[in-house]
Amino acid sequence: MPGKIIKSICAVVLLAGFVAACKKEALPPQERLFRPVIKGSLTSEGNYINVAWERMQGAVSYTLELSRDTFKTIDASITMDSSHYTFTNLYWNKPYQLQVRSNAPDSIKNSHFAYLGEIKTPKFPTILATPGINDILPTKVRVSWKTEGAPVTSIKILKWADSSVVSQTPLLPADVSANFKIIGGLQPATKYIIYLYSGTSVRGWDDFTTSAQLTGTIIDLTDITDRPKVLLDTLPFIDNGSIVLLKKGMVYTMNTTYNINKSVTITSGPDLLITEPATLYFTSNFAFAAAATVDYVRFENLKMRSDNYGSRYVFNVTGAVNCGEISFKGCEMGAFRGISRMQDQTIVIGKYVVDNCKVDSLGGYGVLSVDGAKALVQNMSLTNSTFSKCEKVIACAKPTSTMNGVVVENCTFMEAALGGAAVGATGGTLFDFQTQKFTGNISFKNNIIGPGWRRDPVALLSVTIRGIRPGTGSIDAVNNYLTADASIATDSPIPNVVLYTKPTTDMFVDYLNGNFKIKDASFPGKANAGDPRWRP
Repeated sequence: MPGKIIKSICAVVLLAGFVAACKKEALPPQERLFRPVIKGSLTSEGNYINVAWERMQGAVSYTLELSRDTFKTIDASITMDSSHYTFTNLYWNKPYQLQVRSNAPDSIKNSHFAYLGEIKTPKFPTILATPGINDILPTKVRVSWKTEGAPVTSIKILKWADSSVVSQTPLLPADVSANFKIIGGLQPATKYIIYLYSGTSVRGWDDFTTSAQLTGTIIDLTDITDRPKVLLDTLPFIDNGSIVLLKKGMVYTMNTTYNINKSVTITSGPDLLITEPATLYFTSNFAFAAAATVDYVRFENLKMRSDNYGSRYVFNVTGAVNCGEISFKGCEMGAFRGISRMQDQTIVIGKYVVDNCKVDSLGGYGVLSVDGAKALVQNMSLTNSTFSKCEKVIACAKPTSTMNGVVVENCTFMEAALGGAAVGATGGTLFDFQTQKFTGNISFKNNIIGPGWRRDPVALLSVTIRGIRPGTGSIDAVNNYLTADASIATDSPIPNVVLYTKPTTDMFVDYLNGNFKIKDASFPGKANAGDPRWRP
């Protein structure tokens, strides 16, 4: 008997547990609604933003939020039953972020916020020209404009930090005819705002930052205008760390290999009345002295061309060297076999920088070729630049040492790798690292990529190119666009690239003649992709 009682008790306990379990199954936990998903893309063709998202089952309304600091603060919050909205009266030329939430009848079931993306409103419609590197000095700025509509009458300069008025300058008839005015009395390395007026009407505004005051040893060659070899003649005698100023508009011949053995900056001198930078014309190249240790070699605001697309470089490094930095900033470079070639020697370059440059007509050694197993460039950076008619961009296939990382951001690549030699064939490679080892990643963001370079436009050559061969590195790719008339081979893709629906001819004003200004108002990357100089 006792045994039977125990069994009965156990049965009751098991039955109770089963019933309890059934009751739990009958009462499911509270569940949130799904997060909304963006429909189409964010658009902004004025000081407004259009956004739409898919309707979520069970949602009775949506809460949409707008921010300029990634939601640390909220500029606007709207709750509505519609699944689309237009924010109006926004700031011009500012990046905004948007997020949305599905709301349920019971708020405990509201979804989490879904991030819809970021978009920058366009610049205010303006006749004012954005000041470039040739328009800015430490204490002056050259303000220029287009002749459209009512005549301009004055220029106001504000300090960006607090909007205090620095100067208000009436324009004389001679200024209006010249379409520019030089404004002085500014502080070095300081951010300002230009306002251009016709009477009381604002015709445009833009931000600019004055350049830093030059310090150190200045070698001023701007007064020597009758000796094209004066730069080559002077370099052997300068002090380490010197800044060499060249005459704007003048051509300096580089007809002998010069072996650099000290840090140097070579740049166009200050002259706001001449907008054409100094030109270095290469019939030879730079190199480094044997076993040299150099902190940096910097080229700023220069044109660089050569006499021979098939054999010339800016740098052809054939011996051992340790250089902390090679940089090109604000330069126009073209008609070279390659900009820099690092051959099979014990070569260590700390960082290789191309920023705010226009590069065209390069052969098989591209912007940088590291074609020796013993050579190493530790960090590479290509930013805010345009690359066109290049057989390759970066070729770094043989080194056995480990590099840190690569940054390629805000660039326009048009015909920037050689297309295949036949229809359907795969052509050259934008970024070729093959077996290169990395400690960091390859950051590839906010770029526009067009078709491969067809050197004979009449021939039926393929526009297909290889994208990125990452070696052991990982590719962090965000907000990159491929035009409809381009294709990237499957053996070297660019992750997450957006296939745009229109061809190059519809996107750019005149790409065949080097004008890559975006004319397609429907292009979703018009405010945040490609070289910033071409954005509307």
